Amino acid sequence: MAVDKVPQTSKMVITVENGVNASGEPIQRQRSYKNVKASASDADVYAVAQGIAGLQTHAVIAISRQDDCYLVNG
Repeated sequence: MAVDKVPQTSKMVITVENGVNASGEPIQRQRSYKNVKASASDADVYAVAQGIAGLQTHAVIAISRQDDCYLVNG
């Protein structure tokens, strides 16, 4: 059975280190950017995230993309 993936929405997430807690462990915070075009390439999303990361005062730990899609019988 063939199954097709139909992209719906996408979100870009930038994880930053936002200081340390009382135990000295790093605190991570996520900055989420919704309504990314599902058809946007990973390279383009990454380039935009790099641009935004350059504006952050905290160190960027990770850049990720979360896609939501329908799986339909093909």
